Amino acid sequence: MSRAIPAARRYAPLMITVLSVPFDDERAQALWAEQQAEIAERYGEDDEGHAPLTADGVAVSLLALEEDGTPVGTVLARWSQYHPGEPGAIEVKRLYVIPSRRDRGYGRVLMGAYEKACERVGATRIVLETGTAQPEAVSLYERIGYARAADYGPYVGESELICMTKALPTRVLVINGTMGAGKTSTAYAAVGLLGAAGARVAMIDADALTDAEPTPPGDRFHQGLMFEGLAALAPVYRARGYGLVVIARVIEDADDRDRYARAFASDAGLAPVSVVRVTASASTRAARLVAREPEGYWQEFSLARTEELEDSLDSLDLDDAIVSTEDVSRDDAARAVLDAAGWWVPGEPLL
Repeated sequence: MSRAIPAARRYAPLMITVLSVPFDDERAQALWAEQQAEIAERYGEDDEGHAPLTADGVAVSLLALEEDGTPVGTVLARWSQYHPGEPGAIEVKRLYVIPSRRDRGYGRVLMGAYEKACERVGATRIVLETGTAQPEAVSLYERIGYARAADYGPYVGESELICMTKALPTRVLVINGTMGAGKTSTAYAAVGLLGAAGARVAMIDADALTDAEPTPPGDRFHQGLMFEGLAALAPVYRARGYGLVVIARVIEDADDRDRYARAFASDAGLAPVSVVRVTASASTRAARLVAREPEGYWQEFSLARTEELEDSLDSLDLDDAIVSTEDVSRDDAARAVLDAAGWWVPGEPLL
């Protein structure tokens, strides 16, 4: 005999909307004040004495609204100032659901949105502090995959406080396309846009990892060498806190998506991989290649290869989306690629 789920809990996740808002949003700040008052009541002091909250280092502030616009919850992400050796660590601050809306799953929904936002700005690990006087918070964190961690920063030696952590996967975007389609220039533009907006992102021109002679039998384009190089580089980029990696490289093998996922695997599991192909007309590709390649063998090879490869990519159909670079700026092409991949497009809300 199954146990009925109370209606309020069953439908709670559908009743709120989580938005990214500015740090100075008055609705969010009012909820922060309520949260600090509750912390002071439980522990005898609020959190401001340990870690005053300013806009410095804040990656995103989230606000939960019910259908009628009533603010019911909040959470904020701040790059951790207490983990200088882990630049990709981001800290949970001000997670709060108003008392009258608790036990409806709102906290879990907020944390789901929080983790998505943190992944989109390139965080590699989430850290947080809670306490023994908040058993409901500890239970929530444990249910959604957080583990106890060493005390950090101002919380070291505080017997009532509990520090926890959760790793986030490295996210990989492979920009696919034939020669002259704009893979590399679009990848550089995407990284420039994300980096300027505060995300932690790196770009790898994978072709540079294959410049070696002679090539082994059966591996004309040094795929084996490339994936070995990526697997060696991946932990270095992750240790430096780059949770987003954009790669410019042709994909002609259906198994390559899994190879990228495994090359960038971490303690958070396999890397989620998006593949977006860029295209341009034959005449545009030819003009780009003639301008880029010196006369002689490489120009002739490129002009022949771009047509061969375009036909191959059309038939393989290995992409999540296809974006044209024809008659658009590099930045506009990059925005279209990021959007097609489901990544954050700077200038638009994180959620």
